[in-house]
Amino acid sequence: MDHRFIDENSIAEHYLDNELSEGVRRAFEQHLVDCQECTDRILLAGMFHARMNGHRPVPSPEEPWPALFVRLKPRQLAWIAAVSLLLLLAIPLLVWLIAR
Repeated sequence: MDHRFIDENSIAEHYLDNELSEGVRRAFEQHLVDCQECTDRILLAGMFHARMNGHRPVPSPEEPWPALFVRLKPRQLAWIAAVSLLLLLAIPLLVWLIAR
């Protein structure tokens, strides 16, 4: 699965809404394991989607949410946590700087 296909078919958005077929979902999750850029994009999109909707649908027991985290290595999880923390700290700082 390549980035062009992902973008043209809104795969990330359909993944967040649990609207992908089994085969496409598995292919996308496999791509996420190897692609840090897409992993970051899907995590940020998920946070935005959750913020805009106020909640996320509860996954079915057959599809643990998110299955991606089961396969991530500790180093990848640490990287995701660091980027998330940086974003959480940077946004208020930018707002403060702009408001000055």
